[in-house]
Amino acid sequence: MPKMWQPQGPARIWGLFRENLQKKLSPLSARRDQIKFAQHFKGRGRRVGKYPSSILALVCISLSLFVCALPPKDALSPEVDKSSHVFDASEKIVVRAITQVLKDRGFGQAKEEKVGEDQRRLETEYVPQGDWRTKVEATVKKISPKEQEVILSVITEQKESSNWKPKKIMGKDQYEKIFNEIEMQIYREWAKGN
Repeated sequence: MPKMWQPQGPARIWGLFRENLQKKLSPLSARRDQIKFAQHFKGRGRRVGKYPSSILALVCISLSLFVCALPPKDALSPEVDKSSHVFDASEKIVVRAITQVLKDRGFGQAKEEKVGEDQRRLETEYVPQGDWRTKVEATVKKISPKEQEVILSVITEQKESSNWKPKKIMGKDQYEKIFNEIEMQIYREWAKGN
């Protein structure tokens, strides 16, 4: 039968426990230990506080220069608002439907021009209303004989001092409403016939 391990001498667990307990209970002795530790390493190696503050200052300066380099938000030219939709109709019907919808919305007669073999462009004049003016540009691209892609752009500008500045006010929902009107007008154009 194997022998079990037996301790060779009295265990010093209680002694270690008592020493740890005394260190925790006497804050002065712990503070003295910290002071001795700090004095021991004083003057050795690099200073801990020197570099992080200089790095922080460098980062702050870099960020401030970056922010100063950016132009103000109003100076950035706003993107031209565009949205597209595909209609299952002939090019002739789609162009007539767009023209009628724009006329119904108060934009007047749209000028039509042929841009390419498979592309037509419709553009209205600016419609002024107070300090605002709006115009519509539509491009009809032929995908197939019975399928057309319409790219619609509503351009709105506001008068500021002596010049007009473009403003983005149209959202996706407003474009969807216009496309729904065009689709309904396509059905009306089919009902009229050629």
